[in-house]
Amino acid sequence: MRKTQETLSTLPLSGVVLRPRDGRPMQRRAQLLAAIFAAISANSAVIAQPGAILCVPPEVPAIDLPRTVLVEYRTEITVEFETYFTNFSDYILCLDDERTRALVEARVATDAYSTFLNTLPASKDLP
Repeated sequence: MRKTQETLSTLPLSGVVLRPRDGRPMQRRAQLLAAIFAAISANSAVIAQPGAILCVPPEVPAIDLPRTVLVEYRTEITVEFETYFTNFSDYILCLDDERTRALVEARVATDAYSTFLNTLPASKDLP
């Protein structure tokens, strides 16, 4: 948080005086800006943490076996392939759900960025 306070104290905001170290109250606009930065930072930290891998692809059944084994275990291998295709369908559904979740996350990030950009006018020295 100290780095954020240092960053906030160097921002050139017209009419806003930031005094994070001397204990004087900051103006409403500076408080709002600090809250937005804190929310974005906290949200980014949660998003950046690696989550559990939910979509694990199924393993393709092996058929690189001797012909005698394939003939003898034909029924079992058929069941393995049927299970594979069922699990693969579940895997594709999981990927679709993850894609949807990622798009929602990106929309939330876009909304947060838009709010941030609309909170303060851009400084003339920024590109």
